[in-house]
Amino acid sequence: MAANLIIYCLDNLTDYSEFERLCHDLMLLEGYSSIEPLGRSKDKGRDAIYVNAAKKTTIFAYSVREGWRGKLAEDAFKIKKHGHTCDNLVFITTGQPTSGERDEAIACIRKQYGWDLEIYGSERLRILLDTKYPHIKKNYPSIFPPEFIIALEQINKFEERKHLFISYAPENLVLADWLAKRLTAEGYLVWCEHLKLLGGDKFPHDIEKAIKNQAFCIVALYSQPSLAKPDLILQRSIALSLIEERQEDFLIPIDVDGINKTKLDSKTQLLKFIEFQENWAEGLRNLLKKLEYIKCPKSLPEGAKVSLSAFLYEDTILDETEIVYSNYLKIEKIPNIIYLFEAENTSSDSEIEKMNLEWSYRQVDSKHFLSFHQPPTWISEKLQLHLSRNNCWQELINVEGIYTKNLVSELLRKALIVKCHQKGLKYCDETKLQYFPQGFAKGNRLNYIKHDGSKSFVQAFGTRTYWRPAKAEVYHYHIAPTFYISQNWFDNFSLQIRIRIRFADSNGIPLDKRKAVSRRKHLCKNWWNNDWLNRIFGVCQFLADENQIIIGDRENEQIIIQAMPTHFTAPIAIDEASIKKFKQDRLDLLNMRSDSEQEDIL
Repeated sequence: MAANLIIYCLDNLTDYSEFERLCHDLMLLEGYSSIEPLGRSKDKGRDAIYVNAAKKTTIFAYSVREGWRGKLAEDAFKIKKHGHTCDNLVFITTGQPTSGERDEAIACIRKQYGWDLEIYGSERLRILLDTKYPHIKKNYPSIFPPEFIIALEQINKFEERKHLFISYAPENLVLADWLAKRLTAEGYLVWCEHLKLLGGDKFPHDIEKAIKNQAFCIVALYSQPSLAKPDLILQRSIALSLIEERQEDFLIPIDVDGINKTKLDSKTQLLKFIEFQENWAEGLRNLLKKLEYIKCPKSLPEGAKVSLSAFLYEDTILDETEIVYSNYLKIEKIPNIIYLFEAENTSSDSEIEKMNLEWSYRQVDSKHFLSFHQPPTWISEKLQLHLSRNNCWQELINVEGIYTKNLVSELLRKALIVKCHQKGLKYCDETKLQYFPQGFAKGNRLNYIKHDGSKSFVQAFGTRTYWRPAKAEVYHYHIAPTFYISQNWFDNFSLQIRIRIRFADSNGIPLDKRKAVSRRKHLCKNWWNNDWLNRIFGVCQFLADENQIIIGDRENEQIIIQAMPTHFTAPIAIDEASIKKFKQDRLDLLNMRSDSEQEDIL
């Protein structure tokens, strides 16, 4: 192996001065930018020092002795004896401490002197010289003879560690597939078993050899199914052994479904897991930060193009224009006046909940309310409201101490909530969603007119069966629109609509968060952009009168929003017919199961 040549050279070096210089250079590259070499025979335990911006001092001690532990003790004693300032001690040796010896030395130095100790053994030096800074070897021919360098370069052509190996169970294939493509887009060379030629690289036949000799690290997807797979247990065991051998972050564990980490082996429990069970996007951001931190090589400069090719088939682009729809609606009219109302009475919590569904307002304090609209009669009488002031908000930076743009955004969003309530949507206290109840319309349908003028509909309420081993669970789903106001996007204020789903059991009781996530995957796994767009069309046209969503009875208080989402003309188009095969392939991917297991992988 390539590592043996490096270690052989370190074990047999005779030029200590050159070794000192090599260590100085490596520490400079490792981030000690202003390292000051000292060294020579009367160094008093110090071969170099480094003082950072916070005035913390790091002392470096180097050793080529076979008995590295004795040399460490001697150097530490000398540093203390001569009264040198020291906060951290970096000890570099051509020996190779075991994990137990390393832990003992760190604990001893901290207990005896109060310093933090960092050890670079021969294997860690090999990683620096062979992987991170391979060019530096040529500067030290007395340590690394040229003929050794030539041999090493020839071996490295075949043994270069530059791949990310994704270890996963078949049940986690969807996440593994997504991760492989996203990491490839970032420029990483990825090995993922079902993507045989991602990045032009074949998946290795000898996985054990590939992990040891060619993988930079393993991204391991930990889930309940993965814990019982012999192949995956072997892969993770190899990775854990290499962590000890190389003293590096070789295994990056991913928590897929909230596994009980206390039931894992003691070594794995010490690892820092990256959480993916709640939010894949956040998990990916943390994974990319980790890869950047460990300096994982990006060997695929056209990674984005390669990744895109894995998502799309050839000849999917047509040389013609196409209308592209967003989920933004244009707000055509906003009232000029924001009213300030003063109350003589206060309201109970239950009354406030009802008020929120029938009047869009911002409560300034217990007695004052801001709104575009006059309150309903029952609210006005209950609170004994009277108009205190009119505010022309376009001329003001703040209204009653509230930043005007944020106040307008809040009142617009709350006005949509009132509109939904008026149109028959129900509010769920547990999920905080407004949803279409069962029986709100004939057949529970949202009828709409497509952008091409044809008529269609989508189900706003439905029933599905979720199959589990030896058990079938019936659940209800309800379309639940949510609204956001964007500032200075298309116009000063634009409405963004998003479609969410409320899930409930057969008795209408909302499902807990964990169940809701699995049912969402079960229901929406084949909802593509067009399916979500159709539901946006259905919701918008349900709320609209003709082509406008109008909120407010009095003309001067009305909010008017276009019911048709903002759209653009793209210079090229997607050939929908050519991607039907891709859709079917994705469906097959999502429905893959192992031969021995029947549980839905989603």
